[in-house]
Amino acid sequence: MSDISSTRQVRLLRRSPSYWRITFDHPPLNIFGPETIPQLNEVITALEADDKLKVVVFDSAVDGFFLTHYDFLAKPEDTTNLPPGPTGLAQLPDMLVRLSRAPVVSIVSIRGRATGVGSELALASDMRFASREKAILSQWEVGAGLVPGGGPMARLPRLIGRGRALEAACFPSSGRTLTDDAGDAFVAVLTNGKVMEDKVGPHGDLLPEFPYLGPPHSA
Repeated sequence: MSDISSTRQVRLLRRSPSYWRITFDHPPLNIFGPETIPQLNEVITALEADDKLKVVVFDSAVDGFFLTHYDFLAKPEDTTNLPPGPTGLAQLPDMLVRLSRAPVVSIVSIRGRATGVGSELALASDMRFASREKAILSQWEVGAGLVPGGGPMARLPRLIGRGRALEAACFPSSGRTLTDDAGDAFVAVLTNGKVMEDKVGPHGDLLPEFPYLGPPHSA
């Protein structure tokens, strides 16, 4: 096992040639900012290029927070001065599009708040597993007069239908948690599985054992 780098906020651990773990570690809230972008881009570029990789799992080292919103305190020019990505899109939507097209199975393991960018990363991934007690999913930007920048309104209708997608964007407080009946119904089709905290694996895993997935390009 080896790390691609020892960055401050995004860590990549190769558990095997076919299975990587990407961990967000930016306490106390796992806020995503312009300094996070090149770190995540390095990881996305690496997984696109590795023909032995089959599964990549995103998780968090910060208790209660998977990945949250964009850093409002960062200088705007630190983001606007970044060049477009390979798709021609701005850096954040570029990385999420590339992740959704990558020839690997991408999975998010959510044991805390996945809001803003965190929710957008979850939607761009192939599968989502969530803690029954801790997971919170939200696209709250419209309520604050902002436009979600990572493409959630293109992906949400495909997962939960147009009506519920509009509800998630316009009324983000409704059904956003997994811990009540309304929330459970709201995200039932958004997550692949919900796991009680007392059933979490010894390494914080929410996921079942991975079966053999075949060649990466067959996924």
